[in-house]
Amino acid sequence: MFKNLITLSLLLLCIGCQKKMPQKLDKQILRINFCYQPFTVDPRKCSDPASCILNFMLYEGLTHLEPDGSISLSTAKSYSVSPDKKRYTFFLKKTFWSDGTPVSAYDFEASWKSLLDPNFPSTTAHLLYPIKNAKAARENKVSLEQVGIYAKDDKTLIIDLEKPTPYFLKLTSFCTYYPVPKEKTAMEMIWDEKSGDHLISNGPFRMKKWRRNDHIIVKKNSLFWNAKDVKLNRIFITLIQDESTAFKLYEQDKLDWIGGFISPIPLDALPSLISQKLIKHKQVAGTSFCAFNLNCFPFSNLNIRKAFSYAINRKEIIENISQMNEKAATSLVPPVLRGKKDLSFFSDYAPILAKEHFEKGLEELGLDRKDFPKLTYSYFASELQRNLAIILQQQWKEVLGISVDIQKRELKVFFDQLRKKNFEFAQVSWISQYFDQINILERFKHLDSCKNYPGFHDPEYTELLEESANQTNENRRQLLLERAEKILIAALPIAPMFYFNVSYLHKPYLKNFDISPIGDIQFRHAYKD
Repeated sequence: MFKNLITLSLLLLCIGCQKKMPQKLDKQILRINFCYQPFTVDPRKCSDPASCILNFMLYEGLTHLEPDGSISLSTAKSYSVSPDKKRYTFFLKKTFWSDGTPVSAYDFEASWKSLLDPNFPSTTAHLLYPIKNAKAARENKVSLEQVGIYAKDDKTLIIDLEKPTPYFLKLTSFCTYYPVPKEKTAMEMIWDEKSGDHLISNGPFRMKKWRRNDHIIVKKNSLFWNAKDVKLNRIFITLIQDESTAFKLYEQDKLDWIGGFISPIPLDALPSLISQKLIKHKQVAGTSFCAFNLNCFPFSNLNIRKAFSYAINRKEIIENISQMNEKAATSLVPPVLRGKKDLSFFSDYAPILAKEHFEKGLEELGLDRKDFPKLTYSYFASELQRNLAIILQQQWKEVLGISVDIQKRELKVFFDQLRKKNFEFAQVSWISQYFDQINILERFKHLDSCKNYPGFHDPEYTELLEESANQTNENRRQLLLERAEKILIAALPIAPMFYFNVSYLHKPYLKNFDISPIGDIQFRHAYKD
């Protein structure tokens, strides 16, 4: 009898322990949603929001962008800059890949050089162009050995630049500059498409599972250099495209955070949420705009572009469609990249001007109004983008008397068409990849830039950007960039609509998450209380 009581007591104790242990672990599991499947877990290829946020979880570079826009050292212990500002020497901390092997300067060298291989499939290789011979190597004009990236030893990385680049440290905080293990750079280029729980990374989290089109699980990386500050044990990421479905999961306490670019809040839920003051906002370095294909009739005509731009009622869009307390954009560069300085280069909603420019454009093109071609306006699939396209369609009909077809495309197909210039005009939303306005402006610097969707080119514009790169005086540099932007806006290859706010909801028990100025949501310090 006594023996049976002891056995029963031990059994109850074990059951009690089993109940408590998972609860303790589960407390620090974060649940979020991506509205589409990330394109890649290779930081060298990363460009879309979901891929970037996932890569920021999985990898770590030399530096890190803080929520206030400052740059902190990460895997780099320290660095030095030569007197001519053209050589950076980084001294690395003792850090490890998730399989226990050390991260070395050779990993950085191999990763960056592989990205510059002319055959490597990346849309962000241009971010490395400040490095000596990087652009020439990408264009197959010089060998990769001639690129200014050298690992002196395991912990010393030397970078030679073409010329002084005042924002170079900011560049190194973006995931394009993150390393992958050296052996990966020699493997097939699509290894990331097959990656699952065997993915080797060096960030605050590591891959646990990726069930395509269903969910992703990342878990705390115990070998991360700053693992002691990572409180979450796991992040469970559902992959649900429908915004209303994801919102219902949030309401049912099955998601802890929702919003931003990765899982937008459904538009029909906004009035109630706004009235209850539940939605939070953070201004970030992003702009939504209409891009005109300059090589496509009739948008080769400046007056036609002006007509469509002046016909846009940005205030009506913000108040009735986006509803996220955004600011109307009458320039391309978001104010957050100018130190909150707001510049305006054209008028918002000027219907009389719009009609005047439309008539001028028709005359220059030798067209009667009845002969004006039927146009197709493209947008990527989401509730917000669809509603934006519908209201623009209505505004252009009301002001210009022109009927426009709207065409929805899946995100990957949409951006592929933009890069190939296979569109007439399109609705685009983008965000800066690093915290400097040059990142927005440089997209129009070269005709063949992968993000120069309109096909804009102006020698004076290019020259001003080149001159700004040589400036050590920041005030002088800013003036040159403003002059360049004025030229761009005067040509109107794009019609800006509004600057982004990241709008989001989070459960009150979720603490200490951050949103950077470029819109990535950082959970490395987050915890559930």
